[in-house]
Amino acid sequence: MRLLVINPNSSAGVTRHIGAAASGGALPGDEFIVTQADGAPTLIVDERDARLAEQAVVDTVLARGKGFDGIIVASFGDTGAESLRRIVDCPVVGIGHASLLTASALGGPFAVISFAPAVVPSMQRLVAGYGMQEWLAGIHVVDVPLPEDPGEIQSVVEKPLLERCLEVSAQGECRSIVLGGGPLAGLAMRLAPSLSLPVIDATVAAVQLQRTLHFSRGGCPGMFLRSS
Repeated sequence: MRLLVINPNSSAGVTRHIGAAASGGALPGDEFIVTQADGAPTLIVDERDARLAEQAVVDTVLARGKGFDGIIVASFGDTGAESLRRIVDCPVVGIGHASLLTASALGGPFAVISFAPAVVPSMQRLVAGYGMQEWLAGIHVVDVPLPEDPGEIQSVVEKPLLERCLEVSAQGECRSIVLGGGPLAGLAMRLAPSLSLPVIDATVAAVQLQRTLHFSRGGCPGMFLRSS
């Protein structure tokens, strides 16, 4: 399976985290091309950031050409995923949608936990947009000063994020936790041993969904740009 994995922000550090997390879901013979959307903001927080990043995502795909079985959009807001579906014929999976589908498969309510209060409105819109607000137990964040480099967010928030996850787990209101945000890619695997609830890594969830879609197409390579 050959996938194009796009970080819709322009942070090289976040891209490295995303690439490492995606590799955790790889099987022998898989090839993941991981890139960032050059020209996009270094971090997607509000609607203006998302608009700029969306165009950068589209431009990145147009520049990459053919030969992919699927595309993963590695921002929790699935930035640019809908636009890509209009120009390519392969499956496009956003990590936000993939993580919510995984949480729903586990059954019962789920919580989303992320790294900053500013991202909450976009996460609320994402959950509502996919019609899953009925199962949302809550969106919880940590509120700590973030580093200038988004690639360093994990190292700053890991401890308070674990504490928040433990608090949410102890409340008994949900059956799984989704870590929301591209900068948190790969962190779920480090937190999971300390938690009693499943912790969903959104990037890994997207890889697994793409694998299911790949098999449903008979394992046939796809991705080509639409001619019109």
